Amino acid sequence: MSQSDYPELSVGLVLLDAGEPISANQIGDAALLIVELRGHDPRSMQRLQALRAHAPKLPLIVAMRDADLATTRALIRQGVDDVIALPIDRAEFGDAVTNLLASTTKSHVPAPRLAPIIAVAQSVGGIGATTVATHIAHYLGQKGGARGCCLVDLDLQFGNAASYLGATATLTMDDLLLAGQRVDGQLLRTVAASNAGGVAVVAAPERIAPLESIDTDQLLRVLQVAREEYDHVVLDLPGNWANWTLSAIDKADLILLVVDLSIGSLRQARRRIQLFEETGIERSRIAIVANRVEKRLFRTISVKDAEDALRYPILATVHSDYPVVQSAHDQGVLVGDVARKNRVAIDLAALADAIGDRLDRN
Repeated sequence: MSQSDYPELSVGLVLLDAGEPISANQIGDAALLIVELRGHDPRSMQRLQALRAHAPKLPLIVAMRDADLATTRALIRQGVDDVIALPIDRAEFGDAVTNLLASTTKSHVPAPRLAPIIAVAQSVGGIGATTVATHIAHYLGQKGGARGCCLVDLDLQFGNAASYLGATATLTMDDLLLAGQRVDGQLLRTVAASNAGGVAVVAAPERIAPLESIDTDQLLRVLQVAREEYDHVVLDLPGNWANWTLSAIDKADLILLVVDLSIGSLRQARRRIQLFEETGIERSRIAIVANRVEKRLFRTISVKDAEDALRYPILATVHSDYPVVQSAHDQGVLVGDVARKNRVAIDLAALADAIGDRLDRN
């Protein structure tokens, strides 16, 4: 074997006696070291152990004669990366070096930055949680990095997030759930329909399927890919929960629980919070948003009353203006596109700022 067999490598050869240590100067800036081990000579083993102690992260291959399975396992446990036989076989040598260098290079590639997940949950149905989810997805996408924001409509039976944003979806969440291992960034971006504001929306399926039929592992695979592809991921959760709902929530960096100032909403919100706490979700990951808050002087339940009932502070309040919000939904646009200075639009933009600040602090 000669260096010409592997022209992409610079190979150095050092001849030493069995008991002679390998110095730092001899190692230099080597990317990989191949050391002969003489099994019958304890000095050879001591040298190998000293080398591994001195350079614990240096990729190391041991070459030795008559290495049985027990010896190979013992060497691997001691930190040797691979064992090849003497005399050296070119194919075995090439495979060992190529595989080790490839794995070493891969380990030095920085992991992709994973986007934070914001899960939007509702205390009761019809409370405006999808309005909150679509607007914060838009504002986070505008304020975030170049990769944008992905809104995943997990209200798989009755979701309307795509239509609220005016996004026409040819493919839906159903296609991702049925794709198995084929789910990757390219497929996700193909499925995600973009609206005029640049939000990528994974729409709810056209068909109504039982919630319990969802494969949790596949859903989590989709969410992982979304985190790798975008700067922010927003989940619009269903009103009726299944086992996979909690699995999705568990991945969230921030859970927004949308309530209104009514007895029924606050009672159900308290039950949701209790479930969060029982499943080990930290308080720091939960935030309350009071939606459809009327700015009138005399209210039966105040924001302070809601905080006391929930034993959580209210992160933000959103004004009540049903006619304008409904008009925006019917047109597939944001509230600010219907009435730029509308109080609802202002409150939702402020909520997105508060979310960004909170994620930055965490």
